Amino acid sequence: MSAEGIMSDTNKEPAIELSDVWVQYQLRNAHHHNLKRTLTNGMLRRKDEVEIITAVAGINLTINRGDRIGLTGPNGSGKSTLLAVMAGLLTPTRGTATTNGRVLALLGGPDQGLDPEQTGRENAVSLGVKLGESASAMREQLDDIKEFSGLGGRFEHPVRTYSSGMQVRLRFTAITALKADVLLVDEGIGAADAEFNARAEERLREFYETAGTLVMASHSPALLHQHCTKEIDLGLTHAPAIS
Repeated sequence: MSAEGIMSDTNKEPAIELSDVWVQYQLRNAHHHNLKRTLTNGMLRRKDEVEIITAVAGINLTINRGDRIGLTGPNGSGKSTLLAVMAGLLTPTRGTATTNGRVLALLGGPDQGLDPEQTGRENAVSLGVKLGESASAMREQLDDIKEFSGLGGRFEHPVRTYSSGMQVRLRFTAITALKADVLLVDEGIGAADAEFNARAEERLREFYETAGTLVMASHSPALLHQHCTKEIDLGLTHAPAIS
């Protein structure tokens, strides 16, 4: 499978460059961990067959600065795996992956990165630090995060006392206070409830627009059409896959 990007400015270093990227895993069954079987195989000079799962196969992709790319395809087509490679969280089995600039990778669930024992204030700072921002820069954003999240005095309480909706609001507001050269998003960023969603829509739009480059994976055509200008269907077997 191959997806070829369109170079819009050859004088600029691309935001992301993938060259013949493969990601494969060895699938081991229970008998591979059986000590008796391992010893027997050793004496008989016999090896158990190991199944190889290919998550991403031969991807060639250039994403330029300023591109808004949507990744589509069925479950198992490699969307999340490819984002992890772009983020530098996963090393390809074969090929090379280069991402240039400050990367913000939002690949977790709605409460990913929150410490239940920390207060909302402490979590806002530590979440930003985990995602690559400085502690001092996050502290400058605390008044805005407290106000927009609507947590009020609960901002000073441990997150373990929050409802799930409050946790989502805290994470959403802290994340959208960040800036990135390359923004990688898996299935969008969830808000909490109808009232908060209405207020969050404009903030989220600005968050995506201020990112230098956006790559978003989703099953939602509406979400991709709203924020992306090109789409790559990883479920296709023939190149090119950009529309």
